[in-house]
Amino acid sequence: MYFLGIAVSDVQSWDPTSHTLSQTHRDLLNSVVVDTADNQLVLTSEQLDTLRVIFLINAREWTEFATDIEDAELIHWIKLLSLVPEQHSGFDRGANSPVIPLVRVLRQRGGYPTYLTPWIKRHSKNRFLPHGSLADRLSKN
Repeated sequence: MYFLGIAVSDVQSWDPTSHTLSQTHRDLLNSVVVDTADNQLVLTSEQLDTLRVIFLINAREWTEFATDIEDAELIHWIKLLSLVPEQHSGFDRGANSPVIPLVRVLRQRGGYPTYLTPWIKRHSKNRFLPHGSLADRLSKN
């Protein structure tokens, strides 16, 4: 059977829970340039494609991935992942944003800077950032 010229048997499903973050993703997150003058991201189409995939990965995987990452690196990632949905379409994850588990990792370590919440609120329209949904926070206690 064919759909839009593609054999249905050729179409694969993608399950984000079966994908893991890797050193390649870490390298990408660290290589993205944020113009600090206006917080504009400088991204190639290849970087955007990879970011679209990693935005779908679940919070547990992000938490595990972030455990050995330095605080300064996590702060850079939080800023980057807060800005991407504001500047590019297809990244809005609401309460499932990867920013939320990264913030939790920093908070648990005591490395979350006081300036970061106001920064996130100024640069993101996602009402769930940086803390997640109330229901999710209550279930974690």
